[in-house]
Amino acid sequence: MVLTAVCLSCETQPASGPRPTLSLDRSAASGNGGCQSGPGERDARRASGPLVLSCVITVPGNPIASSDIAWVDQRTERYYVADRSNSGVDIIDVEHDMYVGRVGGMAGGFPATPGTGGGTATTNGAGPNGVVVTPNGQLWAGDGNSTVQVADVDPASPHYLNIIKSVSTAISACDGGTSTTHYCGRADEIGYDPVHHVILIANPNALPVTAPHVAGVIDPYATFISATPPYAVLGHITFVGAGGLEQPLWNPELERFFLTVPGKVVSGVVVKPASVAIINTESMMVEKSYVLDCNALNGTVNAGTTGEALGEAQHLLVSACGNPIILNALTGTVIKVITQVGGGDEVWYNRGDHRFYVTGADPAVTPPAPAQSLGVIAASTGQWLQNATVVRGKNPAAFAENNHIFAIVQITAAIAAGTATDSTACAHFGSPRTGCIAVFVHSSSGEGDDDRQE
Repeated sequence: MVLTAVCLSCETQPASGPRPTLSLDRSAASGNGGCQSGPGERDARRASGPLVLSCVITVPGNPIASSDIAWVDQRTERYYVADRSNSGVDIIDVEHDMYVGRVGGMAGGFPATPGTGGGTATTNGAGPNGVVVTPNGQLWAGDGNSTVQVADVDPASPHYLNIIKSVSTAISACDGGTSTTHYCGRADEIGYDPVHHVILIANPNALPVTAPHVAGVIDPYATFISATPPYAVLGHITFVGAGGLEQPLWNPELERFFLTVPGKVVSGVVVKPASVAIINTESMMVEKSYVLDCNALNGTVNAGTTGEALGEAQHLLVSACGNPIILNALTGTVIKVITQVGGGDEVWYNRGDHRFYVTGADPAVTPPAPAQSLGVIAASTGQWLQNATVVRGKNPAAFAENNHIFAIVQITAAIAAGTATDSTACAHFGSPRTGCIAVFVHSSSGEGDDDRQE
């Protein structure tokens, strides 16, 4: 079944929300980048106030110049960051906003040639990519060379921070089984089904084994893996004609995976639109899809889609067509198209303050002023509330208990080398040329917009 998303409220909202500049208070600095240790109860209580930048967190090793998805595990109060620059997943204590460790031994940043896959285990894509933590204290991370790494992140375990299993997602169409015929690319974004204890992970960039290894010949595919030892591969699902694969998301009410599927634009014509696939874990089949017609939604020739996040009342925020778009997850009907901020890559729903978070360009900002912003959206109504400047920020996540919002600040190689100016929050807080994690909190000043549904 294919359903085309229809927009019920696509009017442009006035850009009236606050766009704060960097709020820097070094007087309260306690260790890392001005972050203060503590339970954050006051931050949780003032969840309706506007966001301000509170502090930054740095990590040891190489500057953060290549990174991907981040994940907050609410149960263990840890934030996991796919840090390709350090070939591992960084772990942050979100109660105290401090670095506590790293799972290493992963592929690292993109090879110079090719960028997505090809040849040996060290040139067949970057990693880590997508990350998720299961309730038994295991970190699952998509890695280069079509590999999913399973690591023990239980601090009480003797195997803490060690990779305990590597699972291949390769298929014969893109992997010849020898040391020089690996062409399935990276295992990318990932989701977890807690009912059936199954992992779903995307391979968006597979290339044919046979030369000249032309992109687009092999359709993107996703792999089902048992999250129970010995972690068997259960099957694959192929997306014919898709332009890639993005974020698997478990919907607990429907007990289905939602997977964002980019389409294709050829010579200025959309030949396959973006969509959200609804997948049955047991049958390993797509039951229906919500088609996203970008021309109808925002007047663009676009078939892109990236992250998605599920809020209350089955409100689903999808980054698609260059914007955050809120759908009814039950029907696919579009509730709101947000135009005040770009859609970015990863998006997040924080149940602590009932907001969606995205990172993207602010269209109201005139260059050379920094346009990259952390966008705040009321989950219940789809109303855009605020853009907070976060230079070079990406992929937000949040800890619901104290309502701390995190964004990866990824710098360029030139900034790391000192040949380009570092205008990021990392530098403002005394850590230039490093990259960092920016931490935002709700300000106690101003009345804000209370979206709580208590």
